[in-house]
Amino acid sequence: MNLFKALGCLTLLGLTTMASATDVKVGTGSESGNYYSMVKDIKAYCDDALENDAHLLPVKSDGSVENLLGMNSKQFSMGVVQEDVLQYFAKTEPRKVNGNRMKVIDGMHMESLHLLIPKGYQPEGDDAGWKAMWSGLIKDEKPKPISLNLLKGQTVGSWGGSVISAKALSYFMGLNLNVVEIPADKRSNPNMPLVLVGGHPYKPVEQYLASGKYHLVAIDFAQLAGKAPFYIQSSVSYRVDGKIQSVPTFGVRALLIGKSFRKEERNANMVNLANCINDSLIDLADDPNTNPNWASVYELEEAGEQTNWNYFSLSK
Repeated sequence: MNLFKALGCLTLLGLTTMASATDVKVGTGSESGNYYSMVKDIKAYCDDALENDAHLLPVKSDGSVENLLGMNSKQFSMGVVQEDVLQYFAKTEPRKVNGNRMKVIDGMHMESLHLLIPKGYQPEGDDAGWKAMWSGLIKDEKPKPISLNLLKGQTVGSWGGSVISAKALSYFMGLNLNVVEIPADKRSNPNMPLVLVGGHPYKPVEQYLASGKYHLVAIDFAQLAGKAPFYIQSSVSYRVDGKIQSVPTFGVRALLIGKSFRKEERNANMVNLANCINDSLIDLADDPNTNPNWASVYELEEAGEQTNWNYFSLSK
């Protein structure tokens, strides 16, 4: 009987120990994606920085939008969110998404916007600008950057988190786009411009270009800088007709954000995590076992590339 009592006490002790550990749930993306992988890297390097026996728990999700909304619904305490998604919701739902309720723990890698246009596409209200663009695409091996104003009033397709990126682009650039979410069974050959945001190289873009039915259009970045400062000039390289083409475009950073509380002591783990990532960044970039995107994160931070969104303050 004493043995059973002893086992019972041990079991109770074990349950108590397990219950005292706090999982800090972090919204990521698919288990095969960059967000999930990079949060796992952060856990490996910085789990010990958390207080009160807390541990990071990467949770798979549908990406930026679910992560952001999940923080409002208390599904997540932290989440990886593209900055254009964050800024768009801040404009359209400021009571729920603002710099007082959510702050940046760390800036992450950049994801590029890809504008694909079907060959032979006839835009709504065709004008000289479109005709000139098509002429340039047909004659020149090196794509010439176009003005996004050519897209004004057009219908564009997208899916997943890129839908919000397309809506954000329309909102901040005044394009009045009709953004259509294309279901999975309709994505093989949609006859409309496509706006897709993802890490480079992005597999759907490779597939569209391999089909020979789409142009990857170069974008003139100059017009974006004043209207939406969170867009970052970039270029993407893909194989087109057997040759590698470098195509000018722009991108947005992914951000690791966390809930912010009025009582500073409740923000201790966010601050500790921010400090740890900052201190470990060069090691995360150099470690052969971490996600390759950490190298670009290090480069962006070294270049002083930061958002104007509120950050958790680093300890001095």
